[in-house]
Amino acid sequence: MSTLQASPLSSATRSDADPRWWRRSATDLALPIMLVAVIIVGALTTTGFLTVDNARAVLINASVVGIAAVGMTAVTLSGNFISLAVQQSAVLASVVFLALLGIGWPVLLALLVAVAAVLVTGVLQGLVVAAGLNPVITTLAAGAVIFGVVTAVTKGQVITAPGADLAWLGTATLLGLPAAVYAFVIFTALITWVMTRTVIGRQMLLLGANKATAQLSGVRARKATLAAFLALSVGAALAGVITAAQLGQATSSDLPDLTINVIAAVLVGGTAIGGGEGSALRSAVGALIIAMFNNLMLLHDLPTGGRLALTGVLVAAVVTVLQLLRTRGTR
Repeated sequence: MSTLQASPLSSATRSDADPRWWRRSATDLALPIMLVAVIIVGALTTTGFLTVDNARAVLINASVVGIAAVGMTAVTLSGNFISLAVQQSAVLASVVFLALLGIGWPVLLALLVAVAAVLVTGVLQGLVVAAGLNPVITTLAAGAVIFGVVTAVTKGQVITAPGADLAWLGTATLLGLPAAVYAFVIFTALITWVMTRTVIGRQMLLLGANKATAQLSGVRARKATLAAFLALSVGAALAGVITAAQLGQATSSDLPDLTINVIAAVLVGGTAIGGGEGSALRSAVGALIIAMFNNLMLLHDLPTGGRLALTGVLVAAVVTVLQLLRTRGTR
């Protein structure tokens, strides 16, 4: 005689069947609560924080960091931890973009070639990681190589594109918002769709959640890892191009805090460092929180060292709280 049994998955996802539903809700609400808390603290303690001009500056900074963080999310969710080559990849895109414009290339063609250059480096890193090498060591080495090559080629000089019309990409606004913000929203929506609605996106999530199960299910780790590094490469390249368009120049030492801010945005957004849990949207909100936090510190004239230290404290505190909530929710 057969016995009908309820699906473990269906019963686990029903909040009324699990007395720990409120703990999962607390984890989900932690990010918006933190966002609101930063806004309230900023408004109460910092003159000029809620002005239109300052809000626009925060959104611009959040867009550059956020685009790269959304790309990084694919790498982290796939179980490949983080990349330490984000800043160097963005700088590579900036330099290639402006160098091509400087010799007369059309803006869109220069943009595509800049993105393609970073994609090549991303593919190489993805292949090495897929072969079994540690992703942190691999990307650290890749960043050093990219920085060295860019510095050698440019000889440390400032790259500009005199006469190039970059206002539409850098400083022009539509409905009061610059192009970077729209690029941020579109890229976040695209990566969210890829991760949740496509086969390769679901394979990346499964690979990060449980590599052994993913391989038994027929997921090709090499393909999923390459897809994750391609997403990161596109995000880093777009961040670099947008920065170049805003500044009108590029050097090999630009964006020194980009990598740490991107990692902070991903972790503050709640993406599990081991993979399998998180989302591009959460990383986007994390980037907004980091941008507001950095803005508050700048308005209070904190030095670079102090800002980095406090950012580290923020990340450590958020990750600890989220881990405690997740641990309680599994008991």
